[in-house]
Amino acid sequence: MLAPEQAASRIPAWLRALLVGCFVVLVTGAGLFSYRQFSAPKILTIAAGSPDGEAIRLISAVAGQLTKTGARVRLKIVETGSELEAFHAFSAGKADLAIARADMSDLSVARTVVRVTYGVVMIMVPPGSSVTHMEDLKGKTVGVFAEDANRRLVEVLTHEYDLTRSKVRFKNLSLGEVQQALQSKQVAALLVVAPISEKYVSLIRNIFSANAKRKPGLVAIDSAEAIANAAPAYESYDLPKGSLRAHHPSQRMT
Repeated sequence: MLAPEQAASRIPAWLRALLVGCFVVLVTGAGLFSYRQFSAPKILTIAAGSPDGEAIRLISAVAGQLTKTGARVRLKIVETGSELEAFHAFSAGKADLAIARADMSDLSVARTVVRVTYGVVMIMVPPGSSVTHMEDLKGKTVGVFAEDANRRLVEVLTHEYDLTRSKVRFKNLSLGEVQQALQSKQVAALLVVAPISEKYVSLIRNIFSANAKRKPGLVAIDSAEAIANAAPAYESYDLPKGSLRAHHPSQRMT
């Protein structure tokens, strides 16, 4: 039996060179593959959607900037029709990230990566309405824009103010139905959650179109601090007077 060094000496030089070459190619290829895998950007899917398309425009701008700067993380956008659908896509494992409200069902397994905006909870009434406090809504109907997204909020308000006992009803309204429902008095007030930006303020003003001297009013959510203490998804905040050119303060609960 030959010793290993004797066996190696009987291998032709050209074959040894070929084996060494193949080994070098293999090691180099493995190194290049590992480098490409390590240096390639991480692609994350993000679900986003809103009735006005603002969420898609926002996240598209972010995704474009990440690509432009050669960031290690890139975003692939999964378009949905609303924040609620974005949340469902995330919950179903169809997206790594989602733009969703903090009060969406069960987000205990999720973590906040970045806060995009604050939404202000407002219960608004037409100009000249005698409703100024939650107690004044007794026996009345409150319109709710995007009821599915605001279901948790309605539950919280109902519990805090015992609105079931007060026979306060909530009616789901699309954006196109809101103005007619207010004018025909199908609803006495409107529950809406929106950022205080010029775009959304203008939209709200158009819904409550009226004489320049008569502005819509805001129903004070005077238990906002108690709600925020009981439900971490919300915060208490005094909306500065004049933000909507209204007469009463509201509270931010986001």
